[in-house]
Amino acid sequence: MRLEGKIAIVTGGSQGIGEAIATRYAAEGAKVAIFNRTVSKAERVVDGIVDAGGQAAAFACDIGNPEAIQQACGKTISHFGIPDILVNNAGAYLLTPLGETNTDAIDQMLNVNIRGPFLLMQALMPHFEKKGGGKVINIGSIFGNTGFPGSSIYCATKAAVNLLTKTLGLELRGKNIQVNSIAPGWIETPLNEDYRKTDKEFMQRASDRFGGGNPWMKPDELSGAAVFLASSDADSMTGTTTFVDRGWSAY
Repeated sequence: MRLEGKIAIVTGGSQGIGEAIATRYAAEGAKVAIFNRTVSKAERVVDGIVDAGGQAAAFACDIGNPEAIQQACGKTISHFGIPDILVNNAGAYLLTPLGETNTDAIDQMLNVNIRGPFLLMQALMPHFEKKGGGKVINIGSIFGNTGFPGSSIYCATKAAVNLLTKTLGLELRGKNIQVNSIAPGWIETPLNEDYRKTDKEFMQRASDRFGGGNPWMKPDELSGAAVFLASSDADSMTGTTTFVDRGWSAY
């Protein structure tokens, strides 16, 4: 098992990509703390991990709230010990064309996609230093590298994730803290479920930009890259973005 004895925090681990990564980490031997705004949703994932013989716990956390982050980190350390791995997975995606974008939508995506990951890294940095190092995996998007109509704020936040990763990868490399990101392609998650079911134009744009065919992946298809970046095999990688997108970004 590649993460035997490691302690990992996964934000937004109650569904989709976060659930897949949390479950895979536990299968690889890690003790997993799931941070979620609604802890009861995360407990379902915890139950599945425990039933499979793994170790996990769920902690309520609004990742835009510094006090909530400190409390959840403190509970994790008390329960499992100092973390080795942070996966900033929690995300907000609202399909909002320019003329229909209100400040609530802007604030929500900025808060979850940028403010939260930064605050979590800030909170955990001294603990990583105390332990002698750490791994941060930020979940970005193919839209951090290119645009998509109707998603300007989302694309901007994911571009910011890329530069946050690069800059903090450089800033923290002397502390043996590696910061990398994964840019997923089209993943079937609850965040985009309504669009996939009801918005034919959205689905057609996705297919056209992919080059035809089916661009949609399952969340499990991302977990292998997340394991690699959390393992010692990636000790020399920092400030990088890994695309897992069935070749979408190459088209």
